[in-house]
Amino acid sequence: MAIINGRRIDPTSIGGSVHGSELARLASAGSGRRPIIEKAGQVETIDTRRTYRRDELVDKRGRGAKITSMPDRSKGYARPVESKRIITEQVVDLAEHLFRQGVEFDEKGADWLVVPCYPLPPSWRHIADTTALLIVFPNEYPMLPPVGFYLPDDIACAHDSHLFGFAAHGASNAPIQEGWKWYCVFVDRGAWRPNRNWRNGDNLFTYFTLIREAMSSHH
Repeated sequence: MAIINGRRIDPTSIGGSVHGSELARLASAGSGRRPIIEKAGQVETIDTRRTYRRDELVDKRGRGAKITSMPDRSKGYARPVESKRIITEQVVDLAEHLFRQGVEFDEKGADWLVVPCYPLPPSWRHIADTTALLIVFPNEYPMLPPVGFYLPDDIACAHDSHLFGFAAHGASNAPIQEGWKWYCVFVDRGAWRPNRNWRNGDNLFTYFTLIREAMSSHH
C-alpha cells in the first residue's frame, strides 16, 4: 500500500504499476512544488517519464511509501552542512518529544518543517483543535531564528491582526503562493542567543514556545 496525501492506495488496484505522471498528479504538486516519494526515511523526486512497479512503492517491510509534494528548493543556494546538521537534529528531537504524531521535513535541504497537526491554544478551539503549521528556516539558522511562521490561508481567524497574506521582515513569500498565510512572530536583533551546544541555547523548542505564547495572547 502507498500512502498518498494521507490516503492508503494499493497500486495493484490500478494494474500493479503506475506511471510517474499519475503519481505526480496524486501528489497534488502545484507551481513551485516537487512531487516526491518518501520511503524508509529517504526522499526521491518522482520521475514523470517512467512507470513505477508496486514493489517500488513499499519499503523492505512492505509498508507503503508516502506520495506527496514539497516546496522546490532554490537552485542557487545550498545550506551549509553545519546548519543542516543542527536543523535536522533539532527537528528529530522535536518529533520525538513534542510532536509525536509526526512532522514533515525537508530532509534533503533542511529548508522547511511542517507540523501537520499543531494543537491550537484554547482561545482558538472555536476554529479547530489543530492546524497545519509551517516554518521556513533562514539561511543563517541557527544564528538567526525563523521569521514568523505560516498557517493555512483558509483558517478562519481574520480578526487576528498578526496574520497576513504577505510576509515581512525578510520572511519568505514563497509559501504565500502555496496556500499559506504568514503569522508575525519577530525576534528583535540580538535577542536570539544560540549556543554551540544547541540544547543550551535558543533553538526550535524556544521558537515553538514563542509561537504558543504569541497565538495565546494575540487571538
